[in-house]
Amino acid sequence: MSIAAAESGVERPFRVSEPSLPAADSTEGRKRRTHRPQRIAAIDVGTNSIHMIIVEARRHGYRVIDKEKEMVQLGRDSLEGRPLTDDAIERGVSTLRSMADIARRWGVDEIVAVATSAIREAPNRRQFLSAARKASGISIRVISGEEEADYIYRAVRSAVDFHDGTALSIDIGGGSVEFIVGTQNEVFFTRSEPLGALRMAQRFDLEKGSTSTAIAECRSFVRKTIRKAIARISSYGFDFAIGSSGTIVTLATLSATTGAGDGMQSGLRWLSRTRLGELIEALTPLSLAERSKRFALDEKRAATILGGALVLDEIMRGLEMEQLRACDAAIREGIVEHFLDQRRSSDAAPRGSIRRSSVRSLAERSGVERAHASQVARLALRIFDQLAEIHQLSTGERELLEYAALLHEVGMHVSYQAHHKHSYYLISHAGLRGFTGDQVAVVANVARYVRKSPPTEDHQNFADLSKAQQNVVLRLAAILRVADALDRGRHGVIRDVAVVAGKRRIHLELRPRDEADVELAAATKRAKYLGRVFERKVDLTLV
Repeated sequence: MSIAAAESGVERPFRVSEPSLPAADSTEGRKRRTHRPQRIAAIDVGTNSIHMIIVEARRHGYRVIDKEKEMVQLGRDSLEGRPLTDDAIERGVSTLRSMADIARRWGVDEIVAVATSAIREAPNRRQFLSAARKASGISIRVISGEEEADYIYRAVRSAVDFHDGTALSIDIGGGSVEFIVGTQNEVFFTRSEPLGALRMAQRFDLEKGSTSTAIAECRSFVRKTIRKAIARISSYGFDFAIGSSGTIVTLATLSATTGAGDGMQSGLRWLSRTRLGELIEALTPLSLAERSKRFALDEKRAATILGGALVLDEIMRGLEMEQLRACDAAIREGIVEHFLDQRRSSDAAPRGSIRRSSVRSLAERSGVERAHASQVARLALRIFDQLAEIHQLSTGERELLEYAALLHEVGMHVSYQAHHKHSYYLISHAGLRGFTGDQVAVVANVARYVRKSPPTEDHQNFADLSKAQQNVVLRLAAILRVADALDRGRHGVIRDVAVVAGKRRIHLELRPRDEADVELAAATKRAKYLGRVFERKVDLTLV
């Protein structure tokens, strides 16, 4: 592999040039490294390809200084519960070793790597992750389909102006398809389905050629799989659609170069359903070699392109879409956006940065499921803010609630059965920096009472608190118990909660992205304690 040539242009969030690196031992090089902006490498370990971008952070956004891609096809001859093959592991590890070398040559400050469908499903994923870390020094985090969708949407929002509209984002990877509906500022719906281009090509034997029977079977399978997602997307509605990642961008490129009227607009390629159908007809009778030659495709892309095209065609048919815009922003750009958002949030609150980094460190050491903890914290703070007139607590207690939410499962790696008790012990004895002893006691107790029995004087840890602290713990624990229940399925399906509080009643309106019956039932049960604490009847509805 070679270092990708940087592209030229003016400063903007994407696709901007970087001058050649100065000699490593030059005075100019030492000076630039001392004063240069932070550099981040983002790596997406996908089912079909491994991508890396290296960026320099800027005051507003960032600029890409290098890119690297290798179609490793980790999912080749695996998926559907089968282990990664030895050849696939070797290809992946070799690629990551080379990417780590490139990142080091650029002197990156941080490497953030995530893995998606192929690694997520592989029964021998630990073998791959261990080998990759040993060979390259890169620690890879395996993300859920929902996290994958979140990264993709972050990237798309940064690359496309929504003009205050609602967008449908479709990303066809090698192993899965991600759907996201939302605006520039809010996500309404996410869904991940196992319908990636490589997966479909392997399952229906579409790689080296195809038959009418195989095409029909693939279409039928896709239609059945996406039925619920199509219904939910239709119920939300959208103003325009965006397709991202290699398969859709390739199809749009073929459309622009072989058809009339689709072409480029504002840097985005358009792909119409009519042209997509024509491309499918052209691809269907061709062998692998013929596809590569006729459409100038890499052999690995040629092997999967028909499977991806059929999936996209069925999605567009199901939603009655006439066209979509293809965008080459993908997970790796979303990783960078997320990393920089976190850094900006940390910079905006320097007085709490020591506490926050200490909490984050404990969570990471304990293997906390970050997406769940963050979702619970977000919902807990939403409830806290809207109950302010009732609970009469300060912003200081609000911060302690957030930390308790982020740490409420640190005891999970010790024992699931009594993890709330282990969480209390670990938080109490972790030596959290930036906290007073009283603050640690409150955080530990709130996390302790996220589940099972509520606080009582019979519990020594609660009895040891002052009356004022007990009062805080009672209120914060009541809120946290409901927030935790609102992510019972751990899929982030509750996008928001609105609270209407009166003298006798608290009403929680749950705003879901997807089916949320499990979350509603769990939160209704937990809300009984919230009602006891605040001496009000509590009811919940999905809206």
